[in-house]
Amino acid sequence: MTHRSFGHPDQLSQGDHRAHGVVLRRREGSRSSQELLLFLKRMGAIWVSAPGADGAKTRFGGGTEPLVWGVFDFYQSPRRLYLKSVDVREDFLFLRASPRKLSVAVNWCLHLAKSIPAGHECDDLLSLLWGSLKNLALDIDPRLVDLRFAWRWGSLWGVAPSLESCCACGGNLDCTEEARIVWMEDGLLCTRCSASRPLAADAPSMSFAVLQEIRRAAMLPRDQFLAWTKTVPSDAIGLLGDSARRFYSFLRSE
Repeated sequence: MTHRSFGHPDQLSQGDHRAHGVVLRRREGSRSSQELLLFLKRMGAIWVSAPGADGAKTRFGGGTEPLVWGVFDFYQSPRRLYLKSVDVREDFLFLRASPRKLSVAVNWCLHLAKSIPAGHECDDLLSLLWGSLKNLALDIDPRLVDLRFAWRWGSLWGVAPSLESCCACGGNLDCTEEARIVWMEDGLLCTRCSASRPLAADAPSMSFAVLQEIRRAAMLPRDQFLAWTKTVPSDAIGLLGDSARRFYSFLRSE
């Protein structure tokens, strides 16, 4: 994993700052104030205090809602960062009409909030989140978008398992319908290697056909991915959703 350091938020120069990004988390503070975890371009994840207003819960309206994208102006005092204004560019409020899509988007925010190093640039990941939310807004099963996001995030950080090579022997993963490709903690195991190891009978595995669908979901260019989502058999989507959860396990182990 590589990030370019912008400097820890506590070490920002005193004064005004501006950055584009998204609200990942919000915590209610005292006296109607809020604490926001922002994921910002060139700055990574930072906590910012959003002061309340007299007689109002917040002076920023919907600009402090998780999933809101915008341009954030804030001030670095000698002690902490204070939010001054939010120019909302996209609120993704329409995701709230679909509990399944909203659940996926909220899980992304939670995973990112736990994983992004404070004060380090992760602009590629920020761009991936934006594009994935745009995909999530389309008429696509959210499990397919979740799979694409999870693998691509892992790929950016160098922890996603190879979808082409066995993690043990380095050879190509099997290309026959009878292949049993096994999930391991460090990658995918081909049929030859899985046959030579004492694996449990219920070890998580998949067919080559499922692997092919995972490859399409994760690696196709966006226009081809969108076209592919219209062709996925309904009985395969659940298996692909399970694969997304396994990709997140690689991120947690990182």
